[in-house]
Amino acid sequence: MEELTYTPLDDAHANGLLSIWSDADVIRFTNIKEPCTLEEVKHKIRVLKDFDVFVVSNANGFIGIVGCPCIDKAKSQYGLFYQFCKLSWGQGYATAATKWLLRYMKKKYGNITFFADVVVENIASEKILKRFGFKFISQEDGFKCNGIKMKINNYRL
Repeated sequence: MEELTYTPLDDAHANGLLSIWSDADVIRFTNIKEPCTLEEVKHKIRVLKDFDVFVVSNANGFIGIVGCPCIDKAKSQYGLFYQFCKLSWGQGYATAATKWLLRYMKKKYGNITFFADVVVENIASEKILKRFGFKFISQEDGFKCNGIKMKINNYRL
């Protein structure tokens, strides 16, 4: 696999994230209800850049985002998420980025617990989590997408 680079999220990444967060196929597995505008993307960046969130790039440029927002610092609990542009799907980028991020977080914070949630229909993301040893802990009704309540599987590592 080609080398990926990881850059801390900042305002300069707004247009790249717009390509992800305005794509209906990409956001259907996220809690983003409608394709985002550039202003909405900039707002999300302001919220996320205080966490361990990174833009993922390959030789051609921006391909996605990966991050671990803090859930509970005292308990060393962090969430895990990744979102990639459609053209990069199926090429192993999300797996490689997850591997890098888990190592980074463990080195930075030591013994931490990761949580992730996945829309039941997102088989590819579930495979990634299971590959790294995430264990299923529960299922719940999640957000609505096109008027349909999405089922969410919750995982822990």
